[in-house]
Amino acid sequence: MDETQSASATTLGGVSPEEAFAILGDETRLNIIRVLWRAGALHAYDDIDDSTSTISFSELRRRVDVDDNGRFNYHLSKLVPHFVRKTADGYRLSGGGKRIARTVISIAGDHDATVAGEVSTDCPVCGAAVAVTYEDQWLRFACTECPGLFGDAAPDGTLLNAPFPPPGLAGRTPDDALRAELYRCMLDLTCLMQGVCPECASAVRGTLSVCDDHDATPERLCGACGTPFVAWGELRCDTCRFAKRLPVELCVMGLAPVIGFL
Repeated sequence: MDETQSASATTLGGVSPEEAFAILGDETRLNIIRVLWRAGALHAYDDIDDSTSTISFSELRRRVDVDDNGRFNYHLSKLVPHFVRKTADGYRLSGGGKRIARTVISIAGDHDATVAGEVSTDCPVCGAAVAVTYEDQWLRFACTECPGLFGDAAPDGTLLNAPFPPPGLAGRTPDDALRAELYRCMLDLTCLMQGVCPECASAVRGTLSVCDDHDATPERLCGACGTPFVAWGELRCDTCRFAKRLPVELCVMGLAPVIGFL
């Protein structure tokens, strides 16, 4: 099955990705999710307790600021049951609605957020200084002298390059940002190596690629694959397309026996 077929064949609780995008592509519906999230956030609104307070239809309509009763009911009905749950007492966000709200919050920080400078950890390849930059919500750590770990697959010098939400940089130094991103990467890797996608919980498939003509040295990248590593593992979710491609040596760091041994 190719990628197009896989994406269109996937359904999320009875709604396809295309339908889900269409449902959320309306300002009134997004405002409903926003209002329900804010109302829930004022209470014990988390994944520990599923008995959060609800909002009645009339109160929800008032907070969303829609005068037309029929129009509001139409938009609200589009969100039920995938993003909003209707109970005997009123409405609240479903698990999917919470996820949408949290995603918005995670990208809603200062888009001019920045972290720059050098970290106290030296490059694991050559021992030189490591610099950090943040651009387009990607946090990148790169060696200031050598080509790094990923060859042509990433910018020159890259040691770690991953998406990082702007709010996560608040109050963090370059060393703090490095520790935070390493924790995030290890959590993702641990899930992936157990065959579970950390984004959507679907099954993950793994593939291995080996450079048959590998000729790298400590001073030089391989001329055939452009990296210092002979074998790479790719872990990919065919549902939401979350994926990581890492040297096999790093992939095994997500295995429980290796974690236990260390």
